[in-house]
Amino acid sequence: MRTRLLALVLTALALSPLGSARAAVTEANFHMQTAADLVALCSPAQDDPLATAAVHFCQGFAVGVYQTLSGLQAGMRQKLFCPPQAMPSRNQAIADFVGSLKANPSAMAQPPADAIANYLITRFPCSGR
Repeated sequence: MRTRLLALVLTALALSPLGSARAAVTEANFHMQTAADLVALCSPAQDDPLATAAVHFCQGFAVGVYQTLSGLQAGMRQKLFCPPQAMPSRNQAIADFVGSLKANPSAMAQPPADAIANYLITRFPCSGR
């Protein structure tokens, strides 16, 4: 009886939205309170009704933060991050950013711009250049 109940619970969880890989994007995600909101916007399910708006918002925000940080560090003697000559595509960079945050759940509570800055500093260190 107990085994059957456990099997039923596990099956229900696997079939529920909680068991899916991606949660639906909500209007609240667009308020960008945390990096988790940015991750949701950057990785919506293809059939999510807000997917197009979410991806465009994600890309615009990420590019804006990157350009701002690049401009700020242009006059700095010691750079925060040093991207390679052959930069990854925007889609690849965002996918790497999302993957890095998903691998480090504690980083999801950061402000979104801080999460991007920390990703760039970690991913493109300046040591040895």
